[in-house]
Amino acid sequence: MESVKSTPKTNDISLVEIIENVKKYRNYLFSKWLVILIFGLSGAIIGLVASFIVKPTYTAHLSFSLVEKSSGGGLADLASSFGFSGLASGSSNGAFSGDNLLEIIKSRYAIEKTLLTPVVYNGKTQNLVEVFIEFNKIRKVWLKEKKNKDLHTLSYPVGQKRETFSRTQDSVLNCFYEGLSNVKTITIARKDKKTSIVNVDFKSENELFSKLFVETLMRQTYLFYKQSKTALSRANVNMMQHTADSVKGLYEAALYKGAGISQVNINQALQFAAVPRIKQERDAQLYGAVYAEVLKNLETLKLDMARETPIVQMIDEPRMPLKKVKLGKAKGIIFGGLLGGFLIIAYLLGRMLIKDKLKELK
Repeated sequence: MESVKSTPKTNDISLVEIIENVKKYRNYLFSKWLVILIFGLSGAIIGLVASFIVKPTYTAHLSFSLVEKSSGGGLADLASSFGFSGLASGSSNGAFSGDNLLEIIKSRYAIEKTLLTPVVYNGKTQNLVEVFIEFNKIRKVWLKEKKNKDLHTLSYPVGQKRETFSRTQDSVLNCFYEGLSNVKTITIARKDKKTSIVNVDFKSENELFSKLFVETLMRQTYLFYKQSKTALSRANVNMMQHTADSVKGLYEAALYKGAGISQVNINQALQFAAVPRIKQERDAQLYGAVYAEVLKNLETLKLDMARETPIVQMIDEPRMPLKKVKLGKAKGIIFGGLLGGFLIIAYLLGRMLIKDKLKELK
């Protein structure tokens, strides 16, 4: 008796089946052309409406190159000779070099400092944060707030010290920082890894605010960066300046005291009276020599600090009119229509595929 060999079932799909499925889904979509058309037109209408509602954005572009300077050996040697070697031996380059500068630009410190910087807007001097509140019409929202009534009168007056801010002022300022530091709002990147050119782009719905913000942000960042880089050498200069002022005071006091001593009688019995005058002259000469040396060393320290000071070379600055990005009518209609059509096609195909799978399981 011959045994019958059974052919095992396979899950492989042949090319013919694929073609048949494609034709079936295509015919199905053609049968639903009216539904697809309606959804496409609906999307186009929504896109057209959106082109009137969505506000345009303005991008302020700024690029710069950071020129780092290395301090000479004179600073460390000179500072150590006056007992300041501990200060001179340190280096602040580690925390403020390379890509770390990019992080400083979008740090909370830099952005909040920028927002609290006075600017002239519409002929009025006010902090930049007030400009942000004004053009975004945030106060209208605050006036409707019932839980926190402090928002009704919240403001950031020019000259108010940061340590005097209320809890509400701090909270609101932090919310602004989180929104402005978003990657969709501000982008900071090197033009090329091999170069030191950095591009900064800031986007907002107000053209003048975009320009003022990116300019002020760069100015505040550079000020903080320069102060951090020269902190040690500046401390040495201040100490040396204090020493120079002290020696100068002693030198001038010795001169005035010496001038106050009257001429003594040349009588041999009274020659001892000349001793104070001689001592004052020697003291004045000594203080004068020390003062001259201290002044020379102070100038050397100042030169070394100047060598350490980094220079930011501006390449491109924001100019009016800024780059404007707006959802135009044609773009809104095309994008909305395509999106509406894609969504309904995806829905119809998905529903048909689910029905086919349910039939196979029965």
